[in-house]
Amino acid sequence: MSQDDTKFTHSKSYDAKRLQNSSLKFKFSERNTRQLLNEFPQACLLYLAIIRGTTIMKTLSLSLLIILAICFQNFNFVNLLDKKYFVDEQTRVSHAREILGKDYKKSDISKLEGVKFFHVYLYDLAQKNLPAKHKKHSNRITKTIIKEAKAHGIDPVFIASIIQTESSFNPEARGLAGEVGLMQIMPSTAKEIAERLKIRWRGPKTLLDPVNNIRIGTAYVSQLRSFFENKPYRYMAAYNVGPGKILRIENSKDVPKFYSTKVMKYYEKFYKKVAITQVPDNLAAN
Repeated sequence: MSQDDTKFTHSKSYDAKRLQNSSLKFKFSERNTRQLLNEFPQACLLYLAIIRGTTIMKTLSLSLLIILAICFQNFNFVNLLDKKYFVDEQTRVSHAREILGKDYKKSDISKLEGVKFFHVYLYDLAQKNLPAKHKKHSNRITKTIIKEAKAHGIDPVFIASIIQTESSFNPEARGLAGEVGLMQIMPSTAKEIAERLKIRWRGPKTLLDPVNNIRIGTAYVSQLRSFFENKPYRYMAAYNVGPGKILRIENSKDVPKFYSTKVMKYYEKFYKKVAITQVPDNLAAN
């Protein structure tokens, strides 16, 4: 960090009484403040991972989480201690088992059963990947991913992995074939789903709203999942190229794997990161 990144300025007052009561005021540059906000959650998570153990350390960990929540409450930071934001454990594990099949038991994901703070990691993922002007929507996007994934019985990490694959978390992304938004949905497909979900359809621009996009996209994933009888590589491929093309492929070995491989790369990468820097499992219970 250069000296220009952080600038300290003294509150200059030549009034003796005011000078006596005044304290040094720090004014951080906008760039430095943004960097601090982006890096602070991850630093705290690393700290929590290191000090886990004794009762005293658990108390310190819980205190740090409370401080972290307070520090970020004006920056739309997810309320760490509010259970309504927690990822549904049963849904997450069940879908992860479906996706990984026989590989589940030897995966990092199997080691994370019982971890309660996945919403923190999902928030961190959104905050780091969203374009600067959309970072203010990190909270809304995180909560929508968690809520919609639970409603459809899907692992929210899987939805986040599709978003990362499709748009790299850019709400304004547009595809060459006309796909729009975070989950790169075709307007023709989205319109039908929007009507079913009672989302007001205002044309393709409806999909530029992150919440609408995630609601419609997650519902579409759920629809494909049911249609292809919970066979992960078929419904993942169908999301990419359309269900019609996958239906015409009789042999499962011929289903294109390029897209599903990309999604799974992000899916497994996310869980690997959580396994390395996980928050103590039972903080919420103490």
